[in-house]
This record gives sequence, structure tokens and C-alpha cells, in this order.
Amino acid sequence: MKKDKNQYQKILHEYITYGNINSDVLEQLENEMYKNKVLEKHQYKITAPSKEGGRFMTYLFDTKKNQRQKVTAYTEQALLKKLYEFYFPTQKETLETLYPQWVEKRKSMKLSDRTIHRNGNDWEKYYRNKKIVTKAIDHITTEDIESFFYECIREYGLTKKALNNMKLIFKELMKLAKKKGLILVNPFDDIELNLNGCEPENNPKDISRVYLPEEKEKLFEYLMKRIQQHPEETDAYAIFLLFKLGLRIGEVAALKWCDVDWSRREIHIRRMEGLEDDGTGKLRPVILEYTKKKSPYGNRFLPLSDYEIALLEKVKAINEEFGYSDNDFIFCDINGRTKIREIDNCIRTQCVCANIPVKSAHDIRRTVASEMYNQGLSLEIIRQYLGHSNIQTTRGYILNNRSKQETNELIVNALSSMNGMQVLMRTQTVNNAKTPEPLI
Repeated sequence: MKKDKNQYQKILHEYITYGNINSDVLEQLENEMYKNKVLEKHQYKITAPSKEGGRFMTYLFDTKKNQRQKVTAYTEQALLKKLYEFYFPTQKETLETLYPQWVEKRKSMKLSDRTIHRNGNDWEKYYRNKKIVTKAIDHITTEDIESFFYECIREYGLTKKALNNMKLIFKELMKLAKKKGLILVNPFDDIELNLNGCEPENNPKDISRVYLPEEKEKLFEYLMKRIQQHPEETDAYAIFLLFKLGLRIGEVAALKWCDVDWSRREIHIRRMEGLEDDGTGKLRPVILEYTKKKSPYGNRFLPLSDYEIALLEKVKAINEEFGYSDNDFIFCDINGRTKIREIDNCIRTQCVCANIPVKSAHDIRRTVASEMYNQGLSLEIIRQYLGHSNIQTTRGYILNNRSKQETNELIVNALSSMNGMQVLMRTQTVNNAKTPEPLI
């Protein structure tokens, strides 16, 4: 043992003195390192092979089986590495061990609980119990990643959008691994996926994403019936206000009386209902003092016409008559503030009653944007009104909310100047009129 230690020191002295070391010396140095560490722990003799091509052999004690087990290798260095890994096991980082760290990092970035919850759902659905998440990070290859995604496409019938959403987790975890120095090169950067196997996106037609004129009128009719049948409720008024202000449903649920400037005839949109982790992994509705994604564009003042002023005054009168009050919120009932779920349920219920396709509050928002555009307002004005940060987002809200007959009439009128045969057809009409009757 003393001889081995002296040899080890001699090698180190050579490196320090001459400042370089060849591969043979480096291998010898590594071998000596393993050997010295292992022999401090190992109680069994290491036997060299008795003939050429044989194996080095020793034993390890298996505590589970309560007996020793033979360990062999063709070289002494390989055997020492096996023994070293047994006595000095290293915990390899995996996607599974990195995931909780990534989640905590995202929480520190003040991302919404809804976003983190959605990431958690994707992890549980696509990653949990998959072999790749338990593989050492530094052993994951580009081919491993591509195979994993192809498997998910086949197993879950992913669309391109769904694939991109679930890929985010893998991408971010590998970036984190590189930042932590667990890998020098990120194999995710080199992946190439053929997306032909993805399911086609289910792109709904315009008519399913906005309220057509006849649908809107029927819905209004049944909302008025609900008001007459339930004069103590204000949910229907919230829906009527959505059709005028084009708010997100979370914004209307968070409106307070202090947001209304009666003299300036404006309403301040500056908060929304969101979701927050209740500590048990479940999300509960809470009021957030900002609008979607904390965008400064969401904080806006919208004009109020006589219609909206009268609507709000009616809601105030109902609250006073029935004693509704909850921290100055406009829409509330005996149980307190009216939440998104209640307004959404009212919309869907009244759609069913009116015998029209069930559409959402966000479809109301698109209907408002489309109507504003039809009336000649610019995209920039509509963007500001809706509280979008990007005008491209606003473009996606401009849909055809006209009836089929009105759309056809607009198309015919728009193309009337393209009637290139009009003169010829007029001439033929005149000639036909002048054609003499045939002689008998």
C-alpha cells in the first residue's frame, strides 16, 4: 500500500514539475486514485487473472442477500471503477430530480399558479413514469429525445400545438441542466422532428367563435326573461355588459364600484379573477390586482354610454334592495362576489334555453371586436379597447359575425364592378327585344 502511495505521489510530482501529462500517465493516475480510495474500504482480495484473456476478480458483500457476490472485469482499472461506484455512489441528476427545482424557479418568477398548474398536468400526463425521466441527464442523447417525442405523438395523438406545449418542460429542464454544469452540450438544441405524424389542428370556423346576429338576439331575449323571472340576480347584467365592453370574463368578475367614474363616464379595468394554489395542489379563485399576464395594456379606461350607465345603476339598485355587498364588488349576491364560474354557467345555460350553439364569454369578446371592425374602427383602437399588447392578437379576434345572407350580399356587391360582360349582356337584351316575330 505504501509503495502504491509513493508511486501516486511520484506521478503528481511529474505533472507539477513538467506541467504536462500524456494519456498513459493520466490513465495511471486515474487508476491509482480509484485504487487508493477503494482499498480504504474494500476487505476482499483482488485476484489477477491466472491466464491471458482472463478476468480480474474480487467480492462485494450484498446486504440484501446477506452474502458475498463475485465481481469481475477484464482490466484492473475497470474492476476498480466498479468497486469505486459501489463504495462511493454518485447521485446522477435526472429530469425527474430537476423538475421540482424548475417548478420552484418558475414560482420565484411570479408566474401565475394557473400556468404552473398546467405545467404540472403536462408533467403528470406525458413525463411521469417514462424511462427517459430517470435516465442520467448527461447520458440523454438527441436520439433519445426525438424517440420520446415520437412516442408521445403516437400514444396521445398530439397536435403540433399540444406537442409544443409539452415540449416546453423538456426544453427548459435541459437548459437548467446546462446552467448547472451537468452537461456541456445541450442535445435538445439538435433535435429534428418530422411533424407529419401530428394530428391536424381542429381550427373552428368563424361562425362557431362569434355570436351571429340571430344568435345574439335570441340570447338577449332569454337573458331578459331570466331577469324578469329572477329579479334578485345580477348575472344576466354582467353578460349584457360583456357584450358592450368586450371584457375578459375574469375582468367583469373583478369590477368594483370605485372603478366607475360617473362624471367622466368611464370605467377603469385594472384587475381580474385568477387562480391560486390553495396549498394542497388545488386551484381556488382569487382577485389579482392586475389584468392578464400583468400587461400594462390591460390597465385601461373604457367609455360608458347611457346604456351602460343605466345598466350599472340598475345593478346598484338590486344590490341595495337585496343587501348584497362584498368588498365593493359590482356583481355579487347573497354569497358574496359573483365568480367566473357563475357567469360562465349563466351564459351556457341561456344558450341552451335559447336553442343556439353554446358559446363562451370569450366568444362574446370576439363578437365585440368584430362588430367594432365592421363599424369602421381601426385595429389599433380595437387593440386598446380589448387591452391587447400585440396587434397581431387583435387581428385574430376579427371574424365574420354576419349572417350567411348578409355575407352573400356583401360579396355580390363588392364584386359588382367585376362584371366584364355587362355591356355585351345589355346589347343582347336590346337585340332580343327587337327580334321580329316569326312569320306563319
